[in-house]
Amino acid sequence: MDKYRIMTFDGGGIRGVLTATLLKRLKDEPELSEFINMTKLFAGTSTGSIIALGLAYGLSPEDLVDFYVLYGKYIFTPRYHNYYRPKYDNKHLKEVLSMVFPKNLRLSDLSHKVLVPSFRVTGSYSKPHWGPVFYNNLPGSTNMEALVIDVALASNAAPTFFPSYKHHIDGATIANNPSTAAIAAARGEQRNIGALDDMYLLSIGTGIYPQQITADTTKWGASQWAFYPKPPYPLLQLLFNNDIPVNEFYSSQLLREQYCRLDLEIPKKIGPIPLDAYSKTPTLISLANDLDLEMTIKWIKNNWF
Repeated sequence: MDKYRIMTFDGGGIRGVLTATLLKRLKDEPELSEFINMTKLFAGTSTGSIIALGLAYGLSPEDLVDFYVLYGKYIFTPRYHNYYRPKYDNKHLKEVLSMVFPKNLRLSDLSHKVLVPSFRVTGSYSKPHWGPVFYNNLPGSTNMEALVIDVALASNAAPTFFPSYKHHIDGATIANNPSTAAIAAARGEQRNIGALDDMYLLSIGTGIYPQQITADTTKWGASQWAFYPKPPYPLLQLLFNNDIPVNEFYSSQLLREQYCRLDLEIPKKIGPIPLDAYSKTPTLISLANDLDLEMTIKWIKNNWF
């Protein structure tokens, strides 16, 4: 069988510009110019969903870098006190998405396969309780007629940052790194094969900043887990970020050398970059441009073509 090439993108808000810049650098390599077009399935969570949907629609990595540079500040304004309401409304995000994607564009219209995690808090007609939703246009999908803009808004509805969207919240609550979900979805599409031998997966992150809680947590209750300042909102930090290395481990165990992870550690001198820190866009681009891509380029050359 032909190779089944998968590319996945983590969540991380404005840090998606780091992902898009890395992608641009890879595409600019003379021998890799067609590797994006050769991809069968794009999967992305939260900000990664915008990248995945954009690539599946036909946007270039340059277009995606411009998306964050031009519109990051607009998306994350105005700001509210998020103890009692979301920090931002999603009006500006929806406006920007409507400038990028046609309003009536559906998942079924895209030229590539996509997978976008979200989480529906109210249940559905078939499941009367909350649970994950994996928007996709794979064969047999029940939601491939969903509007692309709606899917992006559903996957980007980060609790406390943005309001829920049509009863959905951010896909990062279940799969901030969607690699394992993408493997499962691809395996379902290739159900006639007996192994994972034909799958190749490139997973691109949004930059990691190692966190820890140095306080004694043995007597912590809801208030401390929710509002302790170092790191801020620790329960949310765990919820959004802890699955990234878990899915990296699972994916690497499933695919072995047919899996490649591209990410970087944000230096301590810079510090953590929250998902709404649009002022850090130049810093994120600089970090992505300075990263040594030799091993990733070699992996793509040896496995993608």
